Amino acid sequence: MKKLLILFTIIFTLGAVGCSSKAKVADVPVEDIKTSINNKTLLAIEPVSELDAKEFHAFETVKENITEGFVLQAMINVKLQDVFVVKTNDTEKVKQAITKYKEDSLKMFADGYGGVENVEAVNNSILKSKGNYVYFIATPNAKDIEAKILELIK
Repeated sequence: MKKLLILFTIIFTLGAVGCSSKAKVADVPVEDIKTSINNKTLLAIEPVSELDAKEFHAFETVKENITEGFVLQAMINVKLQDVFVVKTNDTEKVKQAITKYKEDSLKMFADGYGGVENVEAVNNSILKSKGNYVYFIATPNAKDIEAKILELIK
């Protein structure tokens, strides 16, 4: 009986530690995220096109899985500046839709359209999920934008 109690205590302790070490994600409206990154410091290419994620063609097959989201893109079609943030109930489906968009729509930028900076932006693009958020960043300063997003949702 003593061994069973010790085993139960160890399992309970490990379970409690495991649950407490999982980082919680703040429930931040994506509009707040958009406001914090849509500035000349982080998005250098002006003007910027803003769309609701549910209206963006790449999310046509997953829009029912999107709670809220936005797409920011450079309106200058030779410069790549894509920032998507989506709150969703199915992160994997949204990530698959973005991967397909990247393979189909960003191929010309990856092949050199618009210059070396675009090739680097595609190659160094970030597609990640944290909690129920999915974000995609294809800009020369993707790490800076990702840091701002993570600062807000942590």
